[in-house]
Amino acid sequence: MTKRKKTLWVLPIILVFCFLGQQLAYGAQENINELLEGFPPNTVLKEGPVVRVKKQTPPRKKVALTFDDGPDPKYTPQLLEILQKEQVVATFFVVGERVGHYPDVVRRINREGHLIANHSFTHTDFEHLTNEEIVKLELDPASKAVEKLTGYYPLIMRPPYGSLRTDSVNFLRGEGWHIVRWSLDTFDWDRTRNKPERIINRILELHHPNAIVLMHCNNKTTVEVLPQVIKTLRDLGYDFVTVTDLN
Repeated sequence: MTKRKKTLWVLPIILVFCFLGQQLAYGAQENINELLEGFPPNTVLKEGPVVRVKKQTPPRKKVALTFDDGPDPKYTPQLLEILQKEQVVATFFVVGERVGHYPDVVRRINREGHLIANHSFTHTDFEHLTNEEIVKLELDPASKAVEKLTGYYPLIMRPPYGSLRTDSVNFLRGEGWHIVRWSLDTFDWDRTRNKPERIINRILELHHPNAIVLMHCNNKTTVEVLPQVIKTLRDLGYDFVTVTDLN
C-alpha cells in the first residue's frame, strides 16, 4: 500500500474518534450538570459551571428572661418599655396579691405577648405549708387572679425563694403544675452583688443554651442593666423566648 493510500485510509478513522470524543465529552458534561443540580457541592468542580451554594447558618441558641415578684407600678412598666423596644419576650412570675392591686400592668404584660406565670399569692415559703395548702391558699388564688384579668389560668409556677420540698414537687406535678426554677441568677435582688457590671460578668461567665435567667421586676437596678443584658446575650448568639418555648 502506498503512503498516500494509507493516509487516506487512516484519516476517516481519526475523524470518527474525534467525533466520538466530542460526544463523550459532551455527555460527561451533561452528566456533571445533572449532578450539580441534584447535589450542589460546597466546592467548585473543574468541569461544568460555577455553582454558588448558600451557606447554612446554624440554629441560634435560646434563652428565657424571667422576672419575679411583680407587678410593680413603677418598675414593671419601665421593663416592658425596654422589652418592647428590643422586641424581646419574657416570662413574668407574678404574686397574686399584687395582681389585684395593679390590674392594668398585668393586662399590659399579657397584651404585649409575654407569658404570665404563678409566683404564689402572698410570697410565703412553701416549706412551711402542706401540699394541699400550697394549692388552696397560694397557687389557685394567684392563678384565679390572673385568669380574672386575662382569661388565662397559669399552671406554670415558681415557688418563692425556689423553696419546695421533694414531696411537694411530686404532689404538684401530679396535680398538673409545671415547676420552673432558674439556671442563672443575676442577683439583681442583692444589693451587695447587683452592680450592673457584676451582673453582666455573671451573664458572660454562666450563660448556656436554654438558660432560665432570674431577675426581678420591682427594682431600679434591673431597669438599668436590662438593655445591656439583652445586648450581651444577643452578641453571644441567643434568641429570647418564654419558658414554654425552651427546648
